[in-house]
Amino acid sequence: MEKYLIENYDQLKVISDSLRVKIVIMLIEKEMTVTEIGKETNLPKAKVFYHLKELEKVGMISITRKEEVKGNVYKYYRATHKGFEVDQKLLPHLKEDIGSVHNTIIMQQLENAKMVIAKNTHLINGKNSISQTRQIKCTEEEFKSWAEEYNKLMTKYDYLGDGDNVKTYYINTVGIEVENEIFQS
Repeated sequence: MEKYLIENYDQLKVISDSLRVKIVIMLIEKEMTVTEIGKETNLPKAKVFYHLKELEKVGMISITRKEEVKGNVYKYYRATHKGFEVDQKLLPHLKEDIGSVHNTIIMQQLENAKMVIAKNTHLINGKNSISQTRQIKCTEEEFKSWAEEYNKLMTKYDYLGDGDNVKTYYINTVGIEVENEIFQS
């Protein structure tokens, strides 16, 4: 399961909706039914189903299994990828749309991170957590190089261990260009 590359306008249009971004991110994290997604998003099943069908059309999600319980068939959906990105080669006039999609993705990832942290505060201590905020100055090329190295590192450590002592860690990193320095010297 690699990254999903948004490389055409139809894909971009589908993921430009912030609710769909939220649903995809939820489905990257775990498989869910329409009912479960509805509860998480406070939306009626019909609306959730509509958004799932749109995401399914462009291959961002798929049905992973079906389960029958008391005569009801539950379909479980899951993202077809670990993450997604917009191909920078899309037509230049889409630049504004691409920026909007990236903004929506980052904001939704931060919201999800806040929820994960809130659900797990009882596990957080100085030995099993890390939190850092940095401000760096570099060229765009240097940032791209850093991001590539960071992605390689994260891919390398997607799965490290096996056995009784293995624990799961949730890692969220955000790096954006800012107009003005946040940390003043």
